[in-house]
Amino acid sequence: MKILDLWGRTGQTHTVVAAVAAFALVASAAAESVLSIGPRGVQTLVVQQLFDRAGRWYLIDDGGCYTYLESPHTRIETDRLVLHAHLSSRLGQTIGSSCAGADFASNVTLSGALRGSGHSLILDDIRIDRVDDESTRSALNLALQVDPQAMPHAATIDVSEFVRREVIAADGSPAHLDDFRIVNITTRADAVVIHFDLSLSVR
Repeated sequence: MKILDLWGRTGQTHTVVAAVAAFALVASAAAESVLSIGPRGVQTLVVQQLFDRAGRWYLIDDGGCYTYLESPHTRIETDRLVLHAHLSSRLGQTIGSSCAGADFASNVTLSGALRGSGHSLILDDIRIDRVDDESTRSALNLALQVDPQAMPHAATIDVSEFVRREVIAADGSPAHLDDFRIVNITTRADAVVIHFDLSLSVR
């Protein structure tokens, strides 16, 4: 079993690349491994894949009505990923391409439970734990009472793409990621630990 530690985009990247490249010595060989992603690595994953529209993560994008998060900061706790961000929203009734409603803004805290599915991390059971601004909190509560499905309860993060870009390609490794499958996930206070199978080859 190989154990890979990834605590950020720099620092131990070269060590990780060397460890991953070792798999490529046997073409198309499969191996069960462990990837430990520290706080900075988790921040990178979330920013790159969820906040991918000019640094925003749109929770609601319904014509002129919207709710999005920006300026994210992640924190990992036992069994949950916590996200602090700034929320901007225009809530109301969509009329054509416009939104008849009001604007709201607040700093917020969300959290979700991480689980694995194929090559992806699923941020599941997403909930809003804190809304600093009272009027924004009331408006969001009302909107969710009217339509509980207005905001997503889950989001997908492609770990295979992260490994391909941040680990294998970071140092020009000749290894090619053929397959990546998450077996198990443990969310600790200091890292997200992913048990996975992968298949690498050199071309």
